[in-house]
Amino acid sequence: MALNSRKSPILFGDFEVDLASGELRRQGVRIKLQEQPFQALAALIERPGEVLTRRELQQRIWPEETTVDFDRGLNKAINRLREALGDDADEPLFIETLPQRGYRFLAKVETAPIPSPPRIESIAVLPLENLSSNPGDEYFSDGMTDELIGEIARIGSLRVISRTSIMQYKSGERKSLTAIAHELNVDAILEGTVAHAGEKVRITAQLIRAHNDQHLWSQKYERPVTDILSLQSEVARAIAAEVQATLSPQEQTYLARSRPVNPEAYDAFLKGKFFLHQGIRGVSKSIEFFKQAIALDSVLAEYHAGLAEALCYARIFGFRPSAETHSEARVAALKALELDESNAAAHNALASVKEGHDWDLIGAEVEYQRALQLNPSRLLTRLWYAACLAHMGRYREAIEESGRALALDPVSPIAHNNRAMLFFRARRYDEAIGASQQALDLDPSFVNAIWWQGAAYAGNGNFTRSIACLKLAISMNDVPLFRALLGHVYGRAGEDEKANRILEELMEFAKQRYVSPMDFAVVYAGLGDRDSTFHWLEQAYQAHAARVLEMPSMYFDLVRSDSRYTDLMRRVGLTS
Repeated sequence: MALNSRKSPILFGDFEVDLASGELRRQGVRIKLQEQPFQALAALIERPGEVLTRRELQQRIWPEETTVDFDRGLNKAINRLREALGDDADEPLFIETLPQRGYRFLAKVETAPIPSPPRIESIAVLPLENLSSNPGDEYFSDGMTDELIGEIARIGSLRVISRTSIMQYKSGERKSLTAIAHELNVDAILEGTVAHAGEKVRITAQLIRAHNDQHLWSQKYERPVTDILSLQSEVARAIAAEVQATLSPQEQTYLARSRPVNPEAYDAFLKGKFFLHQGIRGVSKSIEFFKQAIALDSVLAEYHAGLAEALCYARIFGFRPSAETHSEARVAALKALELDESNAAAHNALASVKEGHDWDLIGAEVEYQRALQLNPSRLLTRLWYAACLAHMGRYREAIEESGRALALDPVSPIAHNNRAMLFFRARRYDEAIGASQQALDLDPSFVNAIWWQGAAYAGNGNFTRSIACLKLAISMNDVPLFRALLGHVYGRAGEDEKANRILEELMEFAKQRYVSPMDFAVVYAGLGDRDSTFHWLEQAYQAHAARVLEMPSMYFDLVRSDSRYTDLMRRVGLTS
């Protein structure tokens, strides 16, 4: 093979010749060299130790149709080449002249090793394009995207970007893959299509190295929906092989699974996940669909784990009393683990139950860590684990964990908002305001970020800004949690009449839907009414309300000196 077709640089002495770019470098510094001298050098190093005649060099440097004084031109090219190399015609190190015959290259020539491409350690699975004729099948394509992310995330050596960050690339003008990879800070992109028709599903997938758009792998699949789990595992195994990932025995076992599914049950499962990702608006429907999936097929762990996490969300959003949702969530999580001990979602839900209902923070940490061992790229687990660490007073570790979550979710507001919450609990209010603003820069309508910003302003004593934020949040989503904090801030600001009006509104709310005892406690604490605060805190304690864990926050600063506060903290197992 001719040297000028090689991609690797050619080395001799202190010099390096890049034939592809036409560059000569000495110890990394480029040396200016015109075209004819460079071509002479290329010809000589192609045949080191051999005599190249003047005629051969002339033919190499100048095309036949060129009109030029060849002898004079060649002499000039060789002289300039010697100048560039610092060579001496009388005592040559590189180019020897053989009078009347030609030239010989004296130095030892080596080919630099071609550097191995960087190892793929991170990947983003872009939303699968829905090729089904029915636009209503978006839940199916979104669900398949989510399941592929979860399947590939089981490969512990890969960092897999979360669903919330990749879904922004679903609609609108698609950016280049290189730009997407840069935004998400990943080494590779998996993209593809999905078509769902009757009992069949067709998927195409291709893996692309990010920095040079190199196609590494592509495949088409067509399977009955009953084989959807084995299809997902097959894709994950192919990715693992392509990126040369080392799979643990447990990962190998999981990715080798093959179990037929009930198509109707799996369809309900995907709808459950679809509505769960809609947040507050979709949790109730999500629970219904997960229960429907279980009724149709009760032996698939994923369905029970999905229900368990949806019930935990219902507790977080305050739809039902914590004792009710946690009781159901515990049963669902334990059933999932009975069917598959390696189900990370089930461990995550069980951790949430131990944390929020049992107040067993040590036991919760064990479950969170087990979930992360099984799936290190699971965003929800990292977010919830970070919150658990904050409840334990381990704020530095909590914020470090939130940084790992942010690496999985770099361009969605959720991870930034999680950091705002953690900074608030650590009483680093300026940083909480900044983190919530980062979330709002990504999504100005993200109401939770507005709420946490309002809480942080209250922590800083800026009640005017806090009230403005909380009113905006309530106008976007009128839930008791938001009203309670507004009532608290009114009380702290000396506007007792407005705070008491909030209490009346919460009482009216409670006639129609569940309102946590903690909401009343938060308002009374802002008013400095100790007896009423501890009445409602005791109610929350007896009901095992998850938000009792918020007692160390600034909400209860006005009553912290009361002995009843110390007693309740002891009973819950919290430290100030």
